[in-house]
Amino acid sequence: MAEDEKRRLEKTVAALQARFGMRVVRRLGQDAGEPVPRLATSFPALDEILDGGLPRGRITEIAGVPTSGMATLALRTMAQAQARGEMAIYLDLEQTFDPYYAARCGVVMEQLILVHPYNAQQALGVLEEFAAGDAGVVVYDLPLRALSSGPIVQALSATLERLLAPLSKSTTTLICLLSLPPATFSMPKSYSQNMALPHYATVRLLISRERWIYRRRDIRGYRVQVHVVKNKLGPAGATVDVNILFDDGGYHLGEDAV
Repeated sequence: MAEDEKRRLEKTVAALQARFGMRVVRRLGQDAGEPVPRLATSFPALDEILDGGLPRGRITEIAGVPTSGMATLALRTMAQAQARGEMAIYLDLEQTFDPYYAARCGVVMEQLILVHPYNAQQALGVLEEFAAGDAGVVVYDLPLRALSSGPIVQALSATLERLLAPLSKSTTTLICLLSLPPATFSMPKSYSQNMALPHYATVRLLISRERWIYRRRDIRGYRVQVHVVKNKLGPAGATVDVNILFDDGGYHLGEDAV
């Protein structure tokens, strides 16, 4: 390769790395031995198949119907970040955040930044500001019906693309919660054709409630199944069951059943 061609190639690589981050564009062997830091979810079996938890500096998509355990997973992960002295931010577009339930999941409300955007466009602006910082975890609660608007889909895709580079240089775990319609048992294909979230997400999880757990005639908790739909950092396709048990003091984790 001629020297001038090599310089042009080096310049192109440097420009792409500046735009998308070192983890997206790199030479073979460049940072290959550096493990991606993780944020534990507090579900041991899930953390095990994810090599320690949800990746930092990356996007994680968690999808599920209401009461599937999706919110519990996000809240428990937020509590883990707070326990490490890190900032936790929750973007509540639909204003469905339940502070009482969050507290019972271990979230310290006094240390939580709760954002109620006026609309989806404002939510994306706030998301871009926070996710590029050094928060421990940022959760964006995104209802599927909000993606029925073409302009919103395009704006979300553009925002995620801009976030890739600064996010990859941060310690932030970005979680996008996708609320699916009831009786949905798989990742919907209709929204993914025009949206970049499935493409940009490093990890995609689908959560479904399997059954209630009873103690005599009282509901003790419930079992959820977590399916790893996508994992750029390891094998995908794994499924793990975890128990979420109730007690008088709140919610705690039972033994993970694999």
